[in-house]
Amino acid sequence: MATTWGGWIPQRRSARHHRALPQGNIMRLRIAATAAACVFAMAMAAGPAVAHPGSHPGGQNGHHHPSPVTQVASQLISPLKVAFGPRGSYLVAEAFAGQLTSISAKGVKTTVVSAPGQEIAGVSYSNGTTYYFNNDQGAGPEPGAELLPARLMSIDHRGHTRQIADLSVFEAAHNPDGKTVYGVRNAAPACLAQAPYLQSTGELFSHPYSSAPANGGVYVGDAGSNSILFVSARGKVKLVKAVPAEPITIDASVVAAAAAMGMMVPDCMLGLKYYAQAVPTDITLNGQWLYYTVLPGAPGEDLGVGKAYRVNLHSGRTQLVAQGLAAPTGIAVDRNNHVYVAQLMGAGVSIIKNGRATTVLPAMMAADVAVSGHTLAAVTNALDEVNGGKLVTMGIR
Repeated sequence: MATTWGGWIPQRRSARHHRALPQGNIMRLRIAATAAACVFAMAMAAGPAVAHPGSHPGGQNGHHHPSPVTQVASQLISPLKVAFGPRGSYLVAEAFAGQLTSISAKGVKTTVVSAPGQEIAGVSYSNGTTYYFNNDQGAGPEPGAELLPARLMSIDHRGHTRQIADLSVFEAAHNPDGKTVYGVRNAAPACLAQAPYLQSTGELFSHPYSSAPANGGVYVGDAGSNSILFVSARGKVKLVKAVPAEPITIDASVVAAAAAMGMMVPDCMLGLKYYAQAVPTDITLNGQWLYYTVLPGAPGEDLGVGKAYRVNLHSGRTQLVAQGLAAPTGIAVDRNNHVYVAQLMGAGVSIIKNGRATTVLPAMMAADVAVSGHTLAAVTNALDEVNGGKLVTMGIR
């Protein structure tokens, strides 16, 4: 990732950030214990969740009647990822707590992994094996300032844990976005000189954040390297796709968002494209298609310009599924090929039809969504430091 307006991170902005210096990662999707306060305050300040263009709570023409929602568990600490686990259970990655929790259908919690000081992320489950990431946090003022271990782990049906791969090793060797120019690409030299922090290239940073088991291995969404990877069962890592930067036109709203972050955008950049880091926040598999969400880096996370895509794993062809999403951080596909997206800064969990998002599960701070059979599971209120997050379910057709 780059050192300019970077990938999204729910984290309190440091003094270094406010000075808008070019070093360090400005807005990273690395979770830290201090993260919740800033985003929680931002979400609360926004007031009740409002549907973005293409989002229609209650369904088209108001005829949709959402299924009842069941609260399975509460008081979760930053539940940022959820997966269906064995024997009707749910697996929740409680990132700030460094904990992986199994929750029964009746809401009984069991700690599967406890690693205080670490980030536990990207939980998934398939054929008796649980996968998750154990990411080092570092001690610096900003994430991404150094390349740290980012471990893909597995727990088999006997409870044996092993490290499959350290994704930071692949990042050090290949740096998929190392040649990508982020920020303003076409500004005149004199214009760029007024705000040199608005252009940089990808740096060495690995932050695996989402996973999807497959035959022979696991697909990984790396929110640090802005890439989708495949890790074989033996730990060999290969690049599937380097996620392209997302262009955002610099207009008054972008300038205002930058100003709120303590950054100045010179007038000479108005109308130019800003190429934001397209941080992959979640992935899921459906046949030969891999679906993924991207949350363009600042100022994108404040502007509702998140997107969902799918890439054909055989041809490499990529298609846009939806755009105009408010911080999409979870994606799932049901047996009927319906796509669901969790929008952390939006109205909750939405179903995508013909590129339009319709809210099916209204909620604040919906961090992730998973689907199995006729059941949809979501983690909500994910960054609520006061009351904690929730695991909820609802029936789907």
